[in-house]
Amino acid sequence: MFKTQNLYQNDEKWKSTKLGNSNETIGGWGCLLTSVTMMLNGVGYNETPETVNEKMKNAGGFQGAFFIPSVLPYVWPNCAYRDMQPCESFPAPLAQIDAAVEAGKPVILQVDWNKQAGIQTHFILVKEKKGDDYILYDPYKYGGDGPDKEVLLTKRYKYNGAKLESEISAVLWFDSYSTGPAEPPKVTKVPVPADYMTIYAAEDDLALRGDPSVGGYLFKRMVLGTELICLEPKATVKAKLGVDGKWINVQDPKGDQGYVAAWYVSDAKGKPSAPATSTTAPATSTSSTPAATPAAKLPVGALAFIPIEELSMRTQPVISPETLIRRVPVTETLVCVEPANQAIPKVGVTGQWIKVRDASNKEGYVAAWYVKYASGSTAQQATAAAPAVMAGVPLKVKATAEGIALRKQPVVSDATLIKRLPLGTEFTVTEPNAEGKIGLNDQWLKVKDPTGTEGVVAAWFVTR
Repeated sequence: MFKTQNLYQNDEKWKSTKLGNSNETIGGWGCLLTSVTMMLNGVGYNETPETVNEKMKNAGGFQGAFFIPSVLPYVWPNCAYRDMQPCESFPAPLAQIDAAVEAGKPVILQVDWNKQAGIQTHFILVKEKKGDDYILYDPYKYGGDGPDKEVLLTKRYKYNGAKLESEISAVLWFDSYSTGPAEPPKVTKVPVPADYMTIYAAEDDLALRGDPSVGGYLFKRMVLGTELICLEPKATVKAKLGVDGKWINVQDPKGDQGYVAAWYVSDAKGKPSAPATSTTAPATSTSSTPAATPAAKLPVGALAFIPIEELSMRTQPVISPETLIRRVPVTETLVCVEPANQAIPKVGVTGQWIKVRDASNKEGYVAAWYVKYASGSTAQQATAAAPAVMAGVPLKVKATAEGIALRKQPVVSDATLIKRLPLGTEFTVTEPNAEGKIGLNDQWLKVKDPTGTEGVVAAWFVTR
């Protein structure tokens, strides 16, 4: 069971508020916004649809009225967005939904709210399973609805067979890092040393924590390139960089202090974190087995993925007890060792496999239908086979990562962010002779998004 308080998009307090960056209203179109608000309150926050709407606008979490769930962790760090899984054309994954609900995890479902042809999209939050149905936190208040009224999915939304597997047309998977509203620790400010060292977030979603451990209170998540002032001596910091299990006491650009994982930061902006080395001494052995060969260097522009649920890493692309290497948790990033143009068409496709490298440098295969692009991954290199642009025809590129940032300037910073856009968004390139930049690290493209908003995007996050 997932516990929260029912809120309604058509509440008089906010129903007339404009949704995101559009002229639509929360009352008319804010079902996903309101479901997310209930979800956030269930994992420890205290929000209303109006406050979430405003905070997401400020964080670039809307494309017009379109809500971008992947932006949520940047605003509410205890919220983990895993994936949106469409299932309009096949039965909904009920076993997975049941398991998540039983574990007390939040699950938001897309359903059809009226009998017209096609899916008239409405989003609802699942409370618990009851028999062959789900009890809902429905964000739209119908006559007679209230905290004590039980709302069943197939009794209210019954235009596609009145069965769960056919009424659910998409699933949004969420999680949280703690089960309740934890109190932040009291942090005693550390004076910034006169001769301090500066380090940088080497990937998106870097956590600033209250204690030097993965269980430490999560203050916030930071974007790739965030500049951090070290509050420890330079020699101490240098010895920790890239070391798995080590933490560095830092201050962020807003003056907040805490700890960051030493294996996710670097000493130069734009430089990847050093390959993690363990703090545990290797066990001695009398075995004649040769030492493992160091992992080959990754190609520039290697794609990074995260599992949408715990998944198996295998020696071969075959499901069998003999091929299992290990189980990979949803918190671990996997790096693709295949060419990006070969891997991209496989992502999310049932029956396809991708060769990857895990956090300990082991290589193996994972099911492509259980991974998604990691926020902050570098995207593919430009491919020689890219079609030539015809004279007079504008160059178009597509986003290869969820939540791609459209920025005012080619600088990764909260101040330059215009908005975040979903995977697959098509941009029109507005600068000449830009083909050679596509897919390259440290290059930027001047573009226009589908709404006509102009800005720049990272060239390593787009493809032809």
